[in-house]
Amino acid sequence: MSAQDYEEKQPEDLMRLARAGDKKAYAALFRSITPLLKAFVSRRLSSPPDIDDVVQDILLSIHRAGHTYDTDRPFKIWMFTIARYRLNDHLRKIYKKGAFPEINLDDMVHEVTEADVTESYDVREYLDRALGTLPQKQRKIVTMMKIEGYTAEETAKIMNMSVSAVKVSAHRAYKALALKLEEE
Repeated sequence: MSAQDYEEKQPEDLMRLARAGDKKAYAALFRSITPLLKAFVSRRLSSPPDIDDVVQDILLSIHRAGHTYDTDRPFKIWMFTIARYRLNDHLRKIYKKGAFPEINLDDMVHEVTEADVTESYDVREYLDRALGTLPQKQRKIVTMMKIEGYTAEETAKIMNMSVSAVKVSAHRAYKALALKLEEE
């Protein structure tokens, strides 16, 4: 396969090939997603060194978690979920240190296309419907751990539960969500 062939493939296809051992597909995948991740992170951070560090953390996390990707699912949802977690981790570190960067509002202004808004809305609507099928306690646990970025320990403390109970409830919720999402 030529370099051009790799560049024309969708991320899902590149990930399938990469998981089968195709190193060129793996390199093409990372070349194609790096600008997307950089744009995602730069909309939320203003410091170029921080942006580069977070993008590198995200790429490393994608590399490490590649075996968890379900090739029948949209790659970008999986990728941006990881990106959001790594970004939240970075912001948590900043807040714990008390080192708040200066915010330049002019740098934060970015162009949002209708497609960005529609795609984001569709994904959010899809996830909200699936979350709505969970019992309230499970929904709260998933929201805290996967959307708000709390750890199992932090979630347990806030919800007045044991850490193991939170983990069991989260695991059951993830299984229920997976079944629900497979139905759709």
